[in-house]
Amino acid sequence: MILQRRALRGIVGSLALAGAVAATGSVAAAPPVPDGVCVISQTDRDRTIDSLMNHCTAQQILNLFGSAPLGAAPVGRQPLALLPVMHVNGKLAPYPQARAFTQTQSRFGDSLTFGTGPQGQPWVYKNYIFGRDIGGALTLGRSNWDGKPAWTADFRADFVGVPISVHEYRQLTPVVWISRDTGGTQQNPTAAKHSGGAMAIG
Repeated sequence: MILQRRALRGIVGSLALAGAVAATGSVAAAPPVPDGVCVISQTDRDRTIDSLMNHCTAQQILNLFGSAPLGAAPVGRQPLALLPVMHVNGKLAPYPQARAFTQTQSRFGDSLTFGTGPQGQPWVYKNYIFGRDIGGALTLGRSNWDGKPAWTADFRADFVGVPISVHEYRQLTPVVWISRDTGGTQQNPTAAKHSGGAMAIG
């Protein structure tokens, strides 16, 4: 009788495991790991975006932002790709966590519009699935990240005046911009270095 019960438990356990494997395709999928083949093409937009999203490491992405020239400011509606970079307490989060977070966040919006604001000034709007946000002025300033020139947009109006999201844009290729999205302001640069992510635009 004891053997029958053990056998039954074994069969039930095997069926449960088989069901889980069938549902997921594997017992435990390996976490995504970038291969570091970070190819930035001056002529192939799709290859550049694919590299940034799937092949470049977080540090390579930060290095690209740091070395990119200011370039021209983006114009019009531009596709937005959140990159697998996430600073938490001054440290880069593990790549699988950063990738999962940005993929989830990407479901809420997929583009930015660079146009004119309420008084006709240069302005940036975030396009969410539920509509356009209040936006922020596009200005030529300096990056809170490294102090070098960058096009900036402060979206504090979306967060009751708190500078939770400050974009910094630089032109990586003729059709792709690389951006940091940080917290903090120039008066509080430490916060900018200890929080935020990165984006590709274009």
